[in-house]
Amino acid sequence: MKILEKIFIGIIFSLVWSSSLNAEIFFVSSQQEFDEAHFNANLNDSIIWAAGTFSDIFMEIEKDHLFIAASTLGGTIFTGNSRVDITGDYIILQGFQFLNGNIGTKDVINTRGSYNKFTQINIRAYTSYKYLRVREESQYAEITFCNFENRLNLDDQNILSILVDPVNPGYHKIQYCSFKNFEGIGNDMGIEPIRIGLSTQADHISRTLVEYCYFSKCDGDGELISSKASQNVYRYNTFENNPKAELVLRHGSEAIVYGNFFLNGKGGVRVREGQNHYIYNNYFYELDDRTIYLQNEDSDPLENINIAFNTIVSCSEVILGGIGIDKPTNVTFANNIFAEPDNDLFEEATGTETWIGNIFFGNLGITTPSSGLTNQNPMLIQNSEGFFELSTSSPAIDAAQVGYDLLPQFPGMYTVDTEITSDIMKENRPEIISEKDLGCSEFPHISLVQPIATEENTGPYYNTSTITSVQNTIPVTASLKLSPNPVSSQLRVTMNIEEKGNLLMEIFNIKGQKVADFSKKNIRPGKVTFSKNLCQLVNGFYTIQTTQRNSQGKIISIQTAKFIKNK
Repeated sequence: MKILEKIFIGIIFSLVWSSSLNAEIFFVSSQQEFDEAHFNANLNDSIIWAAGTFSDIFMEIEKDHLFIAASTLGGTIFTGNSRVDITGDYIILQGFQFLNGNIGTKDVINTRGSYNKFTQINIRAYTSYKYLRVREESQYAEITFCNFENRLNLDDQNILSILVDPVNPGYHKIQYCSFKNFEGIGNDMGIEPIRIGLSTQADHISRTLVEYCYFSKCDGDGELISSKASQNVYRYNTFENNPKAELVLRHGSEAIVYGNFFLNGKGGVRVREGQNHYIYNNYFYELDDRTIYLQNEDSDPLENINIAFNTIVSCSEVILGGIGIDKPTNVTFANNIFAEPDNDLFEEATGTETWIGNIFFGNLGITTPSSGLTNQNPMLIQNSEGFFELSTSSPAIDAAQVGYDLLPQFPGMYTVDTEITSDIMKENRPEIISEKDLGCSEFPHISLVQPIATEENTGPYYNTSTITSVQNTIPVTASLKLSPNPVSSQLRVTMNIEEKGNLLMEIFNIKGQKVADFSKKNIRPGKVTFSKNLCQLVNGFYTIQTTQRNSQGKIISIQTAKFIKNK
């Protein structure tokens, strides 16, 4: 083990920092070196793994405030019996690949700590229990730009498991991740890409956010996301080519399903249990089993289910749950477009649904309600990306009607579009309801309707395909020069620019939360210095990260450094 850099800063922050602070970077390349680095590490230290392939590595992380990363994104590969167990808080785990390992019934990554961040992680072709498990006592975990793929064993265990505490919401975030290529026959095999909660945790408040994620060829279970706790938000995700699975609101209440694309698969959203669910602003296309399935269940019958501003084209039926004694109640369909079904648009009506401002085109399949569901061609056109939008003559333009529920805003979570002021492409909708358009997109279309989350912009920046080349990885270095450090107002950043292109600088606080960013375009190669005013930051430890992209948009370098803000 080599300690290549040591910064000693003697500053006392009133009530917060009460002793001298050390920041060290430990470079390691073996189990022994990692253990020694972890033993010697203190607040805000970094442990950097060398590039290479390492077998049977166990990273047991018990300390707090550590940055543990690969020296190049994707360049450190763990295999064999390798795994990670975290009980510390404020841990950042970055840039590792876990490939072709076998750890039996253990988890690849297990965390009990809070404010931990997992980014640029690739887990593929492992035999394991879970790929990543976030325990009940954990809060504020962030899982970003990770890829979860092709677990080898078909045991009844999900891939990314979020467990929920009975008292304290988790406030976890899963963002820009990809879930791909899980073999199986669907049904109830148990290999759900994401499961949030358990059946026994249905009444627990989770407040987990899943956004900008991509799901494809996930056949290991009938549930792509198994939502089993309350107050979760699923938005701006893409579910594509999943012939045996769908998003399922299995247990719990108050889920929000907003702004997602459901494409070429078994189904869209199955709602099994709970109350006060919201399915708004989504795009459904070519789903061959069912589009939305409201179940008739006696365990926790459905009540107050709200389905609004969705566009549904060339899909199988919306099943309304009218067969059985526990029919869904207080179900509202508002301002949706239903067009060109495979067969019928609906089946199993309860007869108590509320219909507001919907139009349909095709065989209805149920008795036409007295109002709120009009047989009219929506006049959709297919754009250059193959997705349907409103044409200039569409009767859906300025046709929305009042009477639907607004979305709830859960305390402590990112802002929700409670009043539907945006469409699926984040384009503005009018404030006046009667001027809003039906369906998920607003005319005129400034941005083409198409998925926001794709295979290309989710998952790690580096190549996660079957053939992994260290030459294709991205260097991560600690070569930024910062002055003064500590800084009170103006920070100067000196760095080397490798190629002509664009530069993004981001500043993260000790919790891993981004607090500032700024960018520079068309920078020429060479040594450059930039200044940033940091007067608005509170006292504390921060990390600055720069990402360089060349003129083709390819990431060529990521550099990091730590500094202290002291007014």
